[in-house]
Amino acid sequence: RQVRTLVVSTTGDTGPAAAAAVGAAGNPRLRLLVHYPRGQISDFQRRQMTTLRSPHVRVAEFDGGGDDMDPPLKKMALDVDFAARHGLCGVNSYNVGRPLAQAVHFVWTYLRIAEAEGFAAGDPDSVVDFVLPTGAMGNITAGYFAKRVGVPIGMLCAGVNANDITHRTFRTGDFSRSDAMVRTLSEAINIQLPYNFERLFYYLSDDDPAAVRAHMSEVESTGRLAVPAPVLARLRAEFSSASVTDDETAATIRSIREQYDYLVDPHTAVAVCAAHKLGRGPEDGRAGPHVALLATASPAKFGGAMTA
Repeated sequence: RQVRTLVVSTTGDTGPAAAAAVGAAGNPRLRLLVHYPRGQISDFQRRQMTTLRSPHVRVAEFDGGGDDMDPPLKKMALDVDFAARHGLCGVNSYNVGRPLAQAVHFVWTYLRIAEAEGFAAGDPDSVVDFVLPTGAMGNITAGYFAKRVGVPIGMLCAGVNANDITHRTFRTGDFSRSDAMVRTLSEAINIQLPYNFERLFYYLSDDDPAAVRAHMSEVESTGRLAVPAPVLARLRAEFSSASVTDDETAATIRSIREQYDYLVDPHTAVAVCAAHKLGRGPEDGRAGPHVALLATASPAKFGGAMTA
């Protein structure tokens, strides 16, 4: 039986989780190659990977931005002969299995809110808006998958940091890679070109693969795309976003701790701050859909950011 080789590029969260899983499995037919950008993940996350003792896990750092390794990994995955010869399987969310699995989080959260608020699950008049920190757009794509199969989800709201391509896209249709990645407190969402936008583009352009292929080819060759007006209109009808600075992130961490005696990590803080900016915060008194804010990481992994 063929050995399966899992490959992953990480900005801090996916890599340690994959390494721990493969290391614990100890299966001689399963191995993992992890890549992370030098100096752009927390020291705790780096140690989670580099101190793991397993003959099945290899870890390498590279120079560049948080998502610079994504194109070569995707290229390997799309080379059918090469992928088959080496038993390759991607762990990042360009593998559709990743957002499909994450869609369960949205279903579970919706059901818990329905239970807590006393409305019937599936009631089309009782929708739930979701706010979440967003980098490569895998998680928000998972939410859209859940919505498309019938979960009564309203708006899907992205909280982003200074690397704000998702915010620019949702707001103006400017899907363009910035000149340089900006270091932030919320390092795991330091993404310059979120590859899951390709999936949203497909559904919002009436499932037209030829149109998606043409537009994504333009992105690959120029690093930018002006989203067509009809697609942008549909995008803005179902998605919204807000950009959050590091100062706002730190202030939100302190505020949540003072008000609720609860410690959020910097990525969750981005979502909380974005929710306030979009009128969906816990104290905003907004009439309308219920709101779920997704916490996506443990504050224990971000010592530097938590003391900023």
